[in-house]
Amino acid sequence: MAIANFLETVWAAALLEPFRASQFIIPAVNHQYEGELRSGNTVKVTAITTPSIQNYATSRTLTIDALSDTTQSLVINKEDAISFKVDDVDRVQSAGSFEPVTRDAAKALAENAETNILADLKTNGTSAGTSAITTPALAYSAVQSIRTALVKAKVPSSDRYLAVSPEFASYLLGEASKLTSFAPVGDSPVRNGVLGNLLGFTVIEHPLLTHTSNRPAAVGFHGPSVGYVGQIEKVEAGRMELAFADYVRVLNVYGTKVLRATAVQTYLPAA
Repeated sequence: MAIANFLETVWAAALLEPFRASQFIIPAVNHQYEGELRSGNTVKVTAITTPSIQNYATSRTLTIDALSDTTQSLVINKEDAISFKVDDVDRVQSAGSFEPVTRDAAKALAENAETNILADLKTNGTSAGTSAITTPALAYSAVQSIRTALVKAKVPSSDRYLAVSPEFASYLLGEASKLTSFAPVGDSPVRNGVLGNLLGFTVIEHPLLTHTSNRPAAVGFHGPSVGYVGQIEKVEAGRMELAFADYVRVLNVYGTKVLRATAVQTYLPAA
């Protein structure tokens, strides 16, 4: 029998805990559709049209509206996997534990998932501006533009997040006096990268948010308007047949969807 680290539950705990702790954006978005998927790889997200307002005082009669619906597909089409072996001899002779290996594997999976959701936000959001950002004042102005666009789109004022690239953050911190401190209370979904609050946004500096030629970039979004479905977080461990070693493999199957384009406002400078 292999030693205790061979047990799947031990590997799962070691991998999934830092995996979730390494995420910035995914904990902040909408996970409500994860319970909808029983089989297949597509969740149908349905929205009902809003009934029209009628001036009852004019005619004292009502027109009965026929409701209709619209459907979006949230496709679970991302499949990330990692596998590695842990040799019995290496494990005994190594100076320390194999915790760094599991931590790095979890971080790699988390980063890939975050990269995919950031790409979705940038591609399927709405542009709030593309002017160059070369000063702290211009960075602050870009945040104002994102906020204005969200307000005009009637996006709720709660659950607003602003993901900024390191380049954008360096300018924004020049306006640090306008940032209010942020201290998560209880089990807050956002644990990493928080710079503070600004203009109603929880500001998150994201190292994976990139733009052409390292230009500053920012994405403001309403968390519930971005869908994420994690279908499988599976960890398997076993003994290798032709070696004195354990194997560990991890599978992460998921999908993302911008459910409302105007609730995701991007600022990606053209120059």
